[in-house]
Amino acid sequence: MKNYAYDAVVIGSGPNGLAAAICLAQQKLSVLIIEANAEIGGGARSAELTLPGFIHDVCSAIHPLAIGSPFFQTLPLDKFGLEYIEPPAQLAHPLDDGTAVLLKKSIGKTIETLGADKENYRKLIEPFVENWGELAPEILAPLHFPKNPFLMARFGLKAFRSARGFSEKYFEDERARALFAGCAAHSMIPLEDVPSAAIGLVLAVTAHSVAGLSRAAERRK
Repeated sequence: MKNYAYDAVVIGSGPNGLAAAICLAQQKLSVLIIEANAEIGGGARSAELTLPGFIHDVCSAIHPLAIGSPFFQTLPLDKFGLEYIEPPAQLAHPLDDGTAVLLKKSIGKTIETLGADKENYRKLIEPFVENWGELAPEILAPLHFPKNPFLMARFGLKAFRSARGFSEKYFEDERARALFAGCAAHSMIPLEDVPSAAIGLVLAVTAHSVAGLSRAAERRK
């Protein structure tokens, strides 16, 4: 058996593991990635889980933080065949009355389904969507002193609370509250716990603000 020497070993080939390996390789270091599954990708994988020809997401389905990641936007992933496909609606939350509330890329089209909370949702989400370019590097980076402390303070004052408390404060009826709860549930902590609202707010904002990979490629030119 041959002996191999590597500068670094990365365990797991999900998006975070691959990003770490790429950063190390960019510094001219030799990297070994070890993955327990037959395919790379971690939670971003897809597979035929039921019938042949029917592709399902193994873990998560929509990846706004992949498209909106400042790091991934620096990589020429489109040159290697990667294409992000966006659905007509970013998510749908069915309700007990048989209707559903939809989150679409357009804030205007999203609030059409929110009834009494139309303007509440717009006033809450729109400022962060408009400033996503400045906000993203702050909230996706390790702990640091923010370059835009006022923007981060405005975000933190809203986000650092429970999803339940957030919904009860900013929304009047169940349609907007259900939509936000579906986003906040990705925190995988009880919706009564802090800071579950932060995850919900980030995912709602990115659903409206991130651009496709082709637009990211244009920014690199």
